Amino acid sequence: MKPAIRLATLLLSGIALWPASSFAEVKSLAGVNPITNPLAAPKIERFINDKENIERTFEQQPPLTPHRNERYTINLKENKCLECHMKEEGKEEAKSVAMGESHFTDRAGNKHDKPVGARYFCTQCHVPQIDAEPLIGNHFSPK
Repeated sequence: MKPAIRLATLLLSGIALWPASSFAEVKSLAGVNPITNPLAAPKIERFINDKENIERTFEQQPPLTPHRNERYTINLKENKCLECHMKEEGKEEAKSVAMGESHFTDRAGNKHDKPVGARYFCTQCHVPQIDAEPLIGNHFSPK
């Protein structure tokens, strides 16, 4: 018998023979107070999936993404966002809003053909929105 199988058999038989009384001392993290009012599971919110741009809340806010993007691959070799949002010369009709010029300018002010490193990982600034009520009230006014 292989040593790994022998060890697994020994461990499993040891667990099966373990006295049940040793598990009786497990205590709840809630202490002696029982949970009287369990919370309901949160409602699954709908992502806004719209062709229209979402209005910005404040000046210099990065545009919000009007579609889901959690399955988009964004790594050093691939960026799914660029398939639709990259400006291409000679392209008659854009599939969506093209990236701004700032995405192609580095810190020294040099212009590039591809998005610069700090602007390549889109989801660090651009996030999707869900149609949900605010968690807490506030009186923020963008103007």
